[in-house]
Amino acid sequence: MATLSRQESAEEPDRQSPEFLKKMYDRVSVLGKIGVWECDLASEELTWTDAVYDLFDLPRQSRLDRSATLDCYEPNCRRELVRLRAEAIDTCSSFTVDVALRGRPGKLRWIRIAGDVEQEGGRAVRIFGTKQDITQEKIAQQTIEALQTELIHASRISAIEAVRSTLAHELNQPLAGLALYVSAMRNMLDKGHVDTAGSEVLDGIESCALKAGQIMRDIQNMPAIEQAKMAVFNLDAAIREASAIALKGSDHTINLVYSGSRGLQAIGDSVQIQQVVINLIRNACEALSGFERRDITISAQKNVLDGFAEISVRDSGPGIAAEVAETLFDSFVSTKPGSTGIGLSISRTIVEAHSGKLTAENCTDGGAAFRFSIPSSPCYD
Repeated sequence: MATLSRQESAEEPDRQSPEFLKKMYDRVSVLGKIGVWECDLASEELTWTDAVYDLFDLPRQSRLDRSATLDCYEPNCRRELVRLRAEAIDTCSSFTVDVALRGRPGKLRWIRIAGDVEQEGGRAVRIFGTKQDITQEKIAQQTIEALQTELIHASRISAIEAVRSTLAHELNQPLAGLALYVSAMRNMLDKGHVDTAGSEVLDGIESCALKAGQIMRDIQNMPAIEQAKMAVFNLDAAIREASAIALKGSDHTINLVYSGSRGLQAIGDSVQIQQVVINLIRNACEALSGFERRDITISAQKNVLDGFAEISVRDSGPGIAAEVAETLFDSFVSTKPGSTGIGLSISRTIVEAHSGKLTAENCTDGGAAFRFSIPSSPCYD
């Protein structure tokens, strides 16, 4: 029996051998859908493990070209990757970014790229990192976000319905009273009996009209905006999140470019400010419908002179029609069929409640630009 145990022991693999460790790595790589990559910064030469080749649907051990690899990424993702990579090289630090790429025709895949810049003598020489397939994670995340968007939309519809019902109920009384008093006055005039009673009828008409006007003023002064949850928040992150939500379901050929001060913070209600950004981006998307060039540029910068942050949403569309330019921010004004025309009015109300200002203008080189300002915070994340 002792001899058999020694034989069994002799047949056990060396768990520290390169072959065994490689086998373990391969199993982990397949299970986690993760591969390892390296880039020599002097030559831009790439080195990939088999798992990375598989992520890009490329033949294993085939020749790699960094520019061709970058072309596989979706434009917005590519710009973000290039920016973060450059920052990491400048500071000899690490970065992580989620990017979308297209492998086989029509096949969209999400991967998480992590990289760590290695240095020699204080100079960046190479990047070592991992690439992991997170497609299912992204699909689940997008599903949740879509549901959240639907819930938000449903809650807004419910709120509008509640206001509509309340408005109809409250206005019904004075309007019905007006109709009765006018009918009574008409009868008196027909009979030629306009005396003291006629004066009372006129008083009743005036009272009902004043009541209806007061109801409308009360609705206009509803404290919804005043109840905004004012706090310091990361404006840069809020705009990026709002941009992603606004583009959901839009034409994927829209080219959105965002430039903002990373860590820029503002003071206000982040949800309401995101509502403004989403509305402006969606308006820009609709303005680009039918245009070959579909560019949207968003910027967010701090004005050190007045302590405000200015956010700009610019599109390459037809611009603002002259006939609606003066009344663009008025309620129920819209150039879009079926639109309620209250989006820009609500956006202006929100911005003004934050002590800011919302403006619009046509650009000299085409398109329109909407700009609004809100108080910024002196500190950064």
